[in-house]
Amino acid sequence: MKTLGFMLLFLIIMTGCAATQVLKTSKPEASKVVLTNKFQLTNVSLDLSELIDANTAYHTQEELQEMLRKALKKLLAEKNLLTDDKRANSLVIHVNYERRFVGDKTPIPSNALAYPHYAYRIEVMDHDKALTGVTQDTKRFKGGLAMSKQVITKSLNDKRYENTFINAVAKDIFRSIQSLL
Repeated sequence: MKTLGFMLLFLIIMTGCAATQVLKTSKPEASKVVLTNKFQLTNVSLDLSELIDANTAYHTQEELQEMLRKALKKLLAEKNLLTDDKRANSLVIHVNYERRFVGDKTPIPSNALAYPHYAYRIEVMDHDKALTGVTQDTKRFKGGLAMSKQVITKSLNDKRYENTFINAVAKDIFRSIQSLL
């Protein structure tokens, strides 16, 4: 009888313990980073790489970097996101730009441009402290039907076509900046 009483007591205690489950608390949401409404464009850098040395003169790394900086500045100003206020968050943008040529990975490359590959990193800074950022790896410019035909026929052999490429990279970066807001 005593054993039956202990067994029942044990069973009741075990059942009671199983019924009182501790709810798992979810992880607190990552705290939202508060950014200023406008940004300073403090640093835009571009590293240029290419697989071959072309005989045709294309934009230098410095020229491409300046074109990118101007295009980003224009896009930010058009949307009223650019300021000179030192209290505003600053943008630090770094782009890896790979100039591609038709056939550059073959034994018989040409001097005609192909669609470039690029990657970028955007950091939003509060003075020396990084608040947030965006990193995009292995992106590739894709032109329309007419430009694709020019790539196939090897007729993109002038540096003015790189203006189109850089403007597209700037627009892509700008979309990423807008996604941070």
